[in-house]
Amino acid sequence: MKSTKLHTGLRALTFLIYLSAFAAMPAFAAPAKSASPAPSASPAASPAAEAKAKPFPFPNTTIVSVDKATQTFKMGKKTVHQVHVTPETKMLKGDETPATFDAIIIGMEVRGSVKKRADVDYDAVSVKIGPKMMPSPAPSPVASPTSAPKKK
Repeated sequence: MKSTKLHTGLRALTFLIYLSAFAAMPAFAAPAKSASPAPSASPAASPAAEAKAKPFPFPNTTIVSVDKATQTFKMGKKTVHQVHVTPETKMLKGDETPATFDAIIIGMEVRGSVKKRADVDYDAVSVKIGPKMMPSPAPSPVASPTSAPKKK
């Protein structure tokens, strides 16, 4: 009987020691505060971080809204993203002919590549407007019905 009470008491004591050590940890692990505030390293604020942003493709999606004054459009199906068209943006129509921002219309299909600017904002690197044009297949050589000899 005495050994059971002893084990229970030791377990409780061990638990209390661990609990007190755990409670004291944040006081030792907290970093010392400096007198000057640390500069924030936001990617939108520094031009070096903006230059490091790599373009990535976005899949075929639909234009939701267009703002010609700010040269932006919003696209998406489930999540809507705002895309800024810059002077460096390469814009093409579906048949690979050059396009302008005026060719972007609500409901039109777009695809291309963008660079991240903020949470839901992007800078367009390339934009292809309209449905993807598939190359037409070459006509197969088929004998015309008039060239075949008639049987009697």
